[in-house]
Amino acid sequence: MTDLIVLLHGSANGSYSFRSVQQALASTGARVVAPDMLGYGSAPPPSAGWSLAEETEHLQRSVDDVHSGTVHLVAHSLGATFALYLLRALGPRATRMTLIDPVIVSVLRETGEEDGYAEMEAQYQRFMGLLADPGAAARAFVEHWSGTGSWERIGEKARGVITALVPKIRLEMIAARSDTTTLQALVKSPPPTTILVGERTRIAPRAVARQLARAFHGSIIVVPGAGHMIPLTHAAAVVDAVRAADHGAEASNVADERKVDTSWESSTGK
Repeated sequence: MTDLIVLLHGSANGSYSFRSVQQALASTGARVVAPDMLGYGSAPPPSAGWSLAEETEHLQRSVDDVHSGTVHLVAHSLGATFALYLLRALGPRATRMTLIDPVIVSVLRETGEEDGYAEMEAQYQRFMGLLADPGAAARAFVEHWSGTGSWERIGEKARGVITALVPKIRLEMIAARSDTTTLQALVKSPPPTTILVGERTRIAPRAVARQLARAFHGSIIVVPGAGHMIPLTHAAAVVDAVRAADHGAEASNVADERKVDTSWESSTGK
């Protein structure tokens, strides 16, 4: 592997969500970096006028500080939005892309994915309506993506961390909802792309995956039994897909997962 593998986390989840993936890839000799978004982990806080462009610039600096060559972008959830922005910024330096349960609100709106967009809008309205109680807003966010009861299961420390992130999550949700950048503007020269989707995930990531697979001429891999939080719950599937992409061939368990693809697509009714 010659590309630097860049792991981009999603909203309310710092780079720690890729810890198992990062360790497994590094153990094979791969060069891997997992930057925190602004306001997460060791990264500086966002500015008062934070935007998608500011976040993209921060993430690009995080890459350029350690590597000036080619990269394989691996992104989960909202991280997929920044993967597409980085793809445009990096140009030919981005040679491969692996997206994991991608969440890109602008894609849903632009491509007429009404059910997926309605799902994201309902989450937005619920979250914004709970901001007077950050703990309640954090709980609603977590349980939207991980299911009822997940807030209690993650433990007190994680609940505190995510509650403290509510102001940044708010900025991310507003920016994602208002973004009008077209898919065509972001997908001018797409690299080989693989998209992982949880078998039990929500409508929106399914719809985004379907549209990105068409735009990128990419392939969808359905991870059996997985919901939205694939890097945490099914790290081995991510590692296998990334390694297969970097070697230009499918690993055995990726091929097995791909068998689920036809039934998954038919279940969306699209």
